[in-house]
Amino acid sequence: MQVLFCFLRTSNVLEKVFNETNNYIEMTKLKILSVILILTIGFLFVGFISVQNQKDKEKIENMDDKKKAQHYMEVADNYLRGLNEKNLELILSLYADNATVEDPVGSEIVSGKAAVRKFYSGAVTMDLNLTRTGPVRAAGVEAAFPFQLRMDVGGTAMVTDIIDVFRFDDEGKIVSMRAFWGPENQRKATE
Repeated sequence: MQVLFCFLRTSNVLEKVFNETNNYIEMTKLKILSVILILTIGFLFVGFISVQNQKDKEKIENMDDKKKAQHYMEVADNYLRGLNEKNLELILSLYADNATVEDPVGSEIVSGKAAVRKFYSGAVTMDLNLTRTGPVRAAGVEAAFPFQLRMDVGGTAMVTDIIDVFRFDDEGKIVSMRAFWGPENQRKATE
């Protein structure tokens, strides 16, 4: 009888262990399935974002090249006209709200519409004469153009040869302006 009791007791313990093991296995399976589901959702989300970003990029890149080049040329010419005419609002209308200006390259970067306004507020107080000296070159969402700045510096007429590079957002506004010039590009005006 005692042997039977021990056998039944051992049998109950084994059944309990077996049930707990099955519960553990089932819980482990649920955890693994949850992780797989979360990873699948994550990969789908990342894929969706990548596809959306690619569509946005294609929208900009597939814009008619002639239309894009024409827009970039008009922005460059309006920029120079705004400086020549001391028209701060015209200049600012060309820029996105989050635009940056680095003039000249290597100087402190001006960031945001309020700072850009402050930067050009000083420029429109000076007597400047800017003339584009070559075509606007467009590539992707950027454009570069050469121009010449004539102004008096300490009573001396000076000429500076500059190349500006604009980067545009998908609305055609300038998000980055970088002016390439240095002391070696400045000289006394002879004309």
